[in-house]
Amino acid sequence: MQKIPINLAAPGMKLAKPVTRENGITIMAEGMELTDSLIARLEGMDVERITVHGHPVDMGGAGAGTRWGERLDRLDHLFRRHAEDKWMMRVKARMGQYFQIKAAAQEARMKALKSVENGEDGGAENGAVEP
Repeated sequence: MQKIPINLAAPGMKLAKPVTRENGITIMAEGMELTDSLIARLEGMDVERITVHGHPVDMGGAGAGTRWGERLDRLDHLFRRHAEDKWMMRVKARMGQYFQIKAAAQEARMKALKSVENGEDGGAENGAVEP
């Protein structure tokens, strides 16, 4: 299971968790296969992240050079004095996941903007959608 920004979603991915609104109403059920139109619909509903089966997006180096990537890089330094504190390490891990998702989303937006500026198709081949 992997939580990804909606702009990294691609047709063919399957939802590992249902997509719900803030009030708890389910928008899309677990197990649904994403299509271009479903992804566009989720974006129109201001859904920021979804959880999909497997790990279809390699976010290991995602966002390098973005402000979120810089924040992710600083986490080790910021938590250096708390290596023995399990609670603080859980906070660090959660912040790392959040920064990684934000960095990947920022990188995808930058790539989509760049491809639009270059007159390409907006990066649809890798799941990116125009902002």
